[in-house]
Amino acid sequence: MMLQNTTSQPHRLRRAHSVTTSQNEAVIDLFRPHGGHSGSRPWLPDHPVQSDTSWLRGKSCKLRVLWNLSTDTWAQQAGLDSCPECSILEPVSAWPDLDVAPVGRSGPCGYNARVSIDYNQPRAGLWGNSPVARYSPGQTIDVQWCVDNNGDHGGMFAYRICQDHALVKKFLTPGYLPTDEEKQAAEDCFERGTLPCTDVSGQNCGFSPDCSPGQPCWRNDWFTCNAFNAGDRRACQGVDDAPRGSCYTSIAGGFPVTKKIKLPNINVGHTLLSFKWNSFQTGQIYLSCADIAIGEGSGTVDPPASTTFSTVVTPGASCAAAPSVPVVFNEKATTAYGQNIKVVGSIAALGSWNPANAVPLSAAGYTNSNPLWSTTLNLAPGTSFTYKFIRVDSNGAVTWESDPNRSYTVPAACQGQSVAVDSTWR
Repeated sequence: MMLQNTTSQPHRLRRAHSVTTSQNEAVIDLFRPHGGHSGSRPWLPDHPVQSDTSWLRGKSCKLRVLWNLSTDTWAQQAGLDSCPECSILEPVSAWPDLDVAPVGRSGPCGYNARVSIDYNQPRAGLWGNSPVARYSPGQTIDVQWCVDNNGDHGGMFAYRICQDHALVKKFLTPGYLPTDEEKQAAEDCFERGTLPCTDVSGQNCGFSPDCSPGQPCWRNDWFTCNAFNAGDRRACQGVDDAPRGSCYTSIAGGFPVTKKIKLPNINVGHTLLSFKWNSFQTGQIYLSCADIAIGEGSGTVDPPASTTFSTVVTPGASCAAAPSVPVVFNEKATTAYGQNIKVVGSIAALGSWNPANAVPLSAAGYTNSNPLWSTTLNLAPGTSFTYKFIRVDSNGAVTWESDPNRSYTVPAACQGQSVAVDSTWR
């Protein structure tokens, strides 16, 4: 995965590594799926990242710089994982439901059953102990992953940031292995924190040619590969259309896939950027993470007073704890005239799963390009619940979004702060 960076300090990565190429640019290759066995897996470099540019050979374009470093040698030197493409969640319902399959032990960062390595747990001296790169709040950065020639299954992919820092911290704590329940809660949070393709002005954010209107995959907040059976520039390798071997995979040579994302406007000293690729051809999902920092934060997120985020300052000496927290539900759902979106869930404030008592969302911010429905509920910190969105027709007919149930725990917050729960109809 390729990211812009302004640091020249050496770091070690969770399934990745970084090199500074100029004052404002660095490369992080976080994820490299393959084929054959069809999988994905990270790098585990056994030495610090280079901080100079003497390694550049030939062309210095951003699509090639990372793999000029002979990263296959770096991965082998780690002596832990011989297949940097084999962290796979399978068999699952990967298509057309992009966010339905439970992640189980794979979590948001991936698990390689081939060598029994869990990338959701920090590993001393290798990954998870410190950020590999630092960015500015709201910065737009380049991101890139590498698909193997034998395992290009097409489909769609996304980059996500979970803004529930208390939850993310479980994946940053040395010696601690998150439970499957915590992994699923984190995955749900990362899904809510999908960084939409459409947030980057001028970026091509088309719909998947392998998906049809009305299917859950018919969305352009995720990134899409080209048509799986295309005669030219097919599947994921056709996105950049770079030569085979432009990036390293351990099976049959890789193709880079490059996009841009806009980071949230937060300050956090150490968090995770998660990558997820859903295969079109096979029942497989690939997951990976990079440890990053945003802004000058030291661990908790400190949002500006005028902006609402999903993670807030932990109450302490600096502020009074709020007895209730405004939770803003933002749901992107395309509707026809006369239809409404509501939220219903397991607690009384959400109707106790009774559609007749569901909470209506407002369409005040709805546009054709951004079909946003929103509502705000005041809930006590620590309240945990499951919920779903429903679409209600003018005749009262109710359509439920697909399984599984969504879940959320209201974080503690300072007086006057709110949190946002962002999602897309499925």
